[in-house]
Amino acid sequence: MEKLLTLCVPTYNMEKYLARCLDSILCDNKEYLDVIIVNDGSRDRSSEIGHLYENKYSNVIRVIDKENGNYGTCVNRGLIEARGKYFRMLDADDWCDTEALNKFIEELKQCDADMVLTISEDRDVNNLLQWRMKAPELVKVKKVYQNYEFDGIKLEYNDLFCSHIVTYKTELLRSIKLHLQAGISYTDNEYVFFPLDKVQTIVYFDFPVYQYFVGREGQTTDLKTMAKSVGQIMQVFNRLWEYFIIHKDKQMPSVANNQRILLGEMMWWVYRAAFSGANPRKMQPIVDDIESRLQIDAGLRERVKRYKCYRYGLDLLEYYRKTGRYINHPITKSILIRNRVLRYVRRKIGLR
Repeated sequence: MEKLLTLCVPTYNMEKYLARCLDSILCDNKEYLDVIIVNDGSRDRSSEIGHLYENKYSNVIRVIDKENGNYGTCVNRGLIEARGKYFRMLDADDWCDTEALNKFIEELKQCDADMVLTISEDRDVNNLLQWRMKAPELVKVKKVYQNYEFDGIKLEYNDLFCSHIVTYKTELLRSIKLHLQAGISYTDNEYVFFPLDKVQTIVYFDFPVYQYFVGREGQTTDLKTMAKSVGQIMQVFNRLWEYFIIHKDKQMPSVANNQRILLGEMMWWVYRAAFSGANPRKMQPIVDDIESRLQIDAGLRERVKRYKCYRYGLDLLEYYRKTGRYINHPITKSILIRNRVLRYVRRKIGLR
């Protein structure tokens, strides 16, 4: 039987969550799945658990044990070993909506688009729904878009570029020799970004395939972790930025706009980190660097300016410049308190 979808499961010390992840992919159409658990040198029982599932579902699940190299090396190895027509990632602490995955595979049986988009949901430690990504009405379900038609900015599809919802043809990823950086986090952005200008066709299905686990201590998207990892975020951003600057004037406006969405998201992460516990002395040159790049591309500048976090972060950093004091006030605090702080800061720096 032809394998339709490879699910690459990067795994590092995930013994608490891996079984839940693997149980979730055991849908009626599981025979069409090629699940590759890439054990990234785990020191717990992750490998043992993975092999137990491999022994029981040997036609569906495989385990690759390797030395630690961080997230990107797991994806790189998974892509080399992939047998599915399509390829996507599934983090070991996350899981799939089993019914949605089953429906997704049914659609893939007739699908030939280069890029397939679905929905993701955020779930907390009690499995309660915290957020559900939903495409705007301008995006039509099951319509096959040509690349020049699918402009994420014009279609108001602001949540488009996230590894949780993007599936690519495996042969497309191999044709561009996709290779993610080793030794750092946040390289899932490279997986989404680099194939964009080679995609010819795009289709969207409104299935909540991906279930994202929020609230785990140490997650890369946790504000405290992001504040400590700004250097890694910038390392990924710099690679994407260099590619964008070289190619943006040579490609279709729709492709450049789709790349701007992802670049803008990464800038947003930096600004969140800038006032969420990061040292302002260390953050200042990074934010100044981001600001200088926004002057280079007007389209990206207009996009980033819409983020409240961007405006708020700049005001806090300007307050630090003028007073030498820094207000550590994470964006997660209540809106009422945040707005009071913002009004105080804006008065102090001469804004109303």
